[in-house]
Amino acid sequence: MMSVTVHMGWQIESRSYKADGNRWWPRALVSVFEEGRLGTHDVRALLSVTFDTVREADDFAIKMAKTWIQDRYYPLIPASSLARATHERVS
Repeated sequence: MMSVTVHMGWQIESRSYKADGNRWWPRALVSVFEEGRLGTHDVRALLSVTFDTVREADDFAIKMAKTWIQDRYYPLIPASSLARATHERVS
């Protein structure tokens, strides 16, 4: 189940997948188009972080990707401004 979220101009696609047995491992692809080119980054959880369902893994992957975006590209923006810039899940 892949879902797409927009956060601060970045597109986040959840790409969680089955790990060992019936466990799901969180993974997301973050993308942004700026200065005439597409930038992407694969955000993955530690191998020890798994979930019972794909939904739980995807939810964690989206939170993880949002944190990655904020920490790397917007470290000096106050939390109140980040909250206003955050968009709801698209699908």
